Amino acid sequence: MFSREHNTMDKEIDLNLLKVFMAVYRHRSITLAAEAMQLTQPGVSGILKRLQEQLGVKLFTRDGRGIAPTHHARELARKIEPALNQIHNAIESLEAFNTQTYRKFVVHTPEPLMLTLLPKLEQDDTLGNIEVELHPTLYNIEQQLNLLNQQQADLVIEFTHHSAASFFSETLFSDQICVIARKMHPRIKGSLSVDNYYQEKHITLKLRREDAYLADYFTEELLAERKVAAECDSMMVQMSMVANSDCLAVVSKALAEQFAKSLGLQVLSSPFTTIPISYRIMVHIREKNSPANQWLREKLKQYFQ
Repeated sequence: MFSREHNTMDKEIDLNLLKVFMAVYRHRSITLAAEAMQLTQPGVSGILKRLQEQLGVKLFTRDGRGIAPTHHARELARKIEPALNQIHNAIESLEAFNTQTYRKFVVHTPEPLMLTLLPKLEQDDTLGNIEVELHPTLYNIEQQLNLLNQQQADLVIEFTHHSAASFFSETLFSDQICVIARKMHPRIKGSLSVDNYYQEKHITLKLRREDAYLADYFTEELLAERKVAAECDSMMVQMSMVANSDCLAVVSKALAEQFAKSLGLQVLSSPFTTIPISYRIMVHIREKNSPANQWLREKLKQYFQ
C-alpha cells in the first residue's frame, strides 16, 4: 500500500524519474523501456519504485505478460508529457546539429518513395556521418504512430492524412497514378482508351490498410470489374509481371518513369479522372522544432523538389 503522509508538492522529483516513467508508459513494458533508454531492467524497475514511493500512488499493474498503467499513471502522463516535450525541444534547440557527428535516422516510407530515396541517399555526399535507414510503412496505422511515439522511428511518410494532436505533418511530394504496359504489347501502342483498359487483363495492387485497389482509390470514377490475372502488394512485382506479360497495371507515375526504360515499359495516361497521390511527412510533435529532425525533413524535401 502507498500512503500520502507527505504532500508530494513539497518534494523535488528528479526529472530523470519522469523521463523513465514516460518511456515505460509509452512501451507498456519495463524491458522495452530499458532497451530504449539503454538502462538495465532492474534499474528501470528501481526508478519506477522510487517514483511511486515519492508520489504515494501505484502507477502500473500486471497485465498478462506486460504491464498496464493505472488511472494515476494516465493522469500523470497526460499532464507531464507536454512539459517534457518542451524541455526536450528547448535543450535540442541549444545543440547545433552537425552532420559530422554520427547519427542514425529511421524513416518509414511507402514502397515507391523507398525505391526513389535509396539511390538519392547513396549519391548524396553532403550527409557526412549521418545514416538514414529506410523501412516500409506498416499496414496498421496505430502501430505506425506508436513507433513515432515510442521514438523507434524518427519520421513516417504517408499518402493518407492522419490528424492527431500528438503529431505534426507537412507536404512532401505529389504524384499521380498511370497505367503501364510492356513496349511490345500486341494491342496497346502509346495511348489507352476506357474500352482498351477493360478489354485487357490486369495485375492489381491491393492497399491493405485502406482495403482498396490502387486504381480505385486514386480514381474519381467508380471503376467496373476488371479481368484480374494476378493481385500484388508490391509495385515492383507489378512492373516485373507486366514487363513479362500482356497484362496492364496501375502504378505510381514517378516509379513507372524511373524503371520504364530498364523494364521495357510504356507509361500511359489513365483513361479516368485521377486523384493526386499526396505524400506527407509525419513526426511526433516533440520533434517538430528539433534541429536534427528539421534537417532530416528539409533533406527529404530537397530530394523531391
